[in-house]
Amino acid sequence: MNQIERIQQHLIDADGMSGVLLAGWQVFELVRAVTGANADQASDMYPAFTFARGAAVSGRNAIAFAPSLPADHEPWPGIPAPVTGDVYEVADAVAELASVLCGRLREAAGLAADPGDRVACENAAGAAERISRLLAKGE
Repeated sequence: MNQIERIQQHLIDADGMSGVLLAGWQVFELVRAVTGANADQASDMYPAFTFARGAAVSGRNAIAFAPSLPADHEPWPGIPAPVTGDVYEVADAVAELASVLCGRLREAAGLAADPGDRVACENAAGAAERISRLLAKGE
């Protein structure tokens, strides 16, 4: 779970359009890895983790088309290390991370000077929102 907390802080601290896009890419990569590693841990969570993994790929792909994404972007150190533990706690942590990501991307979309960045951020924010809804408690 420390990896989720570290990348969430990295996302919060990200500065400028390229910083938010890079942090978003890294978050989506972590979510993809975490949801893949945890999908089989509880049968009632399998669909949520599977759909969340698909949304993470969609979000990452949306960011890939952003003009301001640094060309030399690299994954967050340690990705895709599997984050496991209590599957419901992992789901909650990922849901919270995705919610923070959604907010940062919507904020970036509103400030984007380049229409390509705006569209990429809006599309990626939608994917992050889906992840959060799928994995949040009570869903």
